[in-house]
Amino acid sequence: MRGERKMIKSGNSTGQVALIIVFGLGVLGVLLAVAFSRLAPQAVVRQQALADSSKAYFAAQSGIEELMLRLRSHHNFGDSWEMVYQLDNGAVFYATISGNLSTKIATSTGMFKTYVRKLEVQVAESDSKTSFLFAVQSGEGGFELERNTVIRGIGGAAGNVYTNGDILGENKTSGTSGSKILGQAWAVGKVSGLTGDTSGGVYIQSDAAANELVRCGIGGNALAPAAPGPGCEFEGDFTVAAPPEALSIESVDTEFWKQQAVQSSLWPGNCVIQSGGGVEDCSGADKRLGSVKIEGDLVVNSNSSFTLTGPVWVEGDLTINSNVDVYVDDALGSEGVVVVIDYPANQFSRGKVVVASNVDFFQTSEGGPAVLVTTNTEESCSGVPAVTAASNTTSVVFSAPSGCVFFESNSFVRGVLANAVHLSSNSVIEYDPRLAAVILTTGLGGWQVIGFTELVE
Repeated sequence: MRGERKMIKSGNSTGQVALIIVFGLGVLGVLLAVAFSRLAPQAVVRQQALADSSKAYFAAQSGIEELMLRLRSHHNFGDSWEMVYQLDNGAVFYATISGNLSTKIATSTGMFKTYVRKLEVQVAESDSKTSFLFAVQSGEGGFELERNTVIRGIGGAAGNVYTNGDILGENKTSGTSGSKILGQAWAVGKVSGLTGDTSGGVYIQSDAAANELVRCGIGGNALAPAAPGPGCEFEGDFTVAAPPEALSIESVDTEFWKQQAVQSSLWPGNCVIQSGGGVEDCSGADKRLGSVKIEGDLVVNSNSSFTLTGPVWVEGDLTINSNVDVYVDDALGSEGVVVVIDYPANQFSRGKVVVASNVDFFQTSEGGPAVLVTTNTEESCSGVPAVTAASNTTSVVFSAPSGCVFFESNSFVRGVLANAVHLSSNSVIEYDPRLAAVILTTGLGGWQVIGFTELVE
């Protein structure tokens, strides 16, 4: 009996303790619920504040990007310049830029609701940087388009053209057979026919500015010192204006990129890249090339592929045969890669580039391109030009500041910068806008970012 009584007493005590614990937990739960009910709105408010502040920051960044794009397009800012713009999300930026011909300071203030963020960027002119703002940019040799050709941008973007010479086309219609520029065009010389001023011409979808507008169909406004001739029709307004100024096309510092290549490794003699490899294959078993100087020609045989991993200097000629895939290492991001073809001892006969049919160049996932630059000085497009590109050569940028780039029929490329450019029939230059924005962001533009600061007031 004593054992039973003890057990009953112990049970009553345990039940009382359990009741106390349950009650305590209930009170604690109520207190926590009240606390979280107060904290939840505060967390939402903080989260919203962070989102609003971020919108102000991105608005400020948009202002910087706008200023830099205008800077690279040779906008005349004078001693100082400013602009205000409202974005689609309601945020506003106020951007200013000031400085001289070699250095500038750009500031942008982004505002959204009660939040303000301010950025300052210092930039300096840099000759070691690449600039591809236009789908086609040429020197005094001009730009020639046969019939059934088109200059455009990806996804409906503009395919703009700038030349220090003439723009000459074979057909000024906007139809399939036309010589078409689906964007704006600037010509320091004239816009006219490929074989003369009495036939042919160029169709320009947007505005056109030139010293003479002779044979053309213009979908926008016309700007020239004198009214367009009877062979040039335009849908917009005519404005009396001075002809465009000549722009420098020396936008790739070959010496800079040559040094970047040679300081890493050296390949003596010619290099022959082929699927089966071999003692002359400088890409190795893994088919990767760069950074390297090749003391001879670079030949890529048909039905092979390789990846560019850094700058390459070819001290000879570059020949890429048909059915070849060239990749840009994705680790290079938006910067892309530069291949310089330069034979210093003879820049007229050597340093030629020949790209055969069905050669594909693959950009990085961020749009980083392969840029082939030759120092060859052959300006004539009718002989053996500095660059000859055959059909279906895709996603590559060609640069020949002192020579001619000749695109054979059925060519397809991303952009070109040369003293002279000839585009054969059934060919397309489809400009990737990332070549302007991405190259600018990575410091490969005509202006290098030397300082980036968020200002706190």
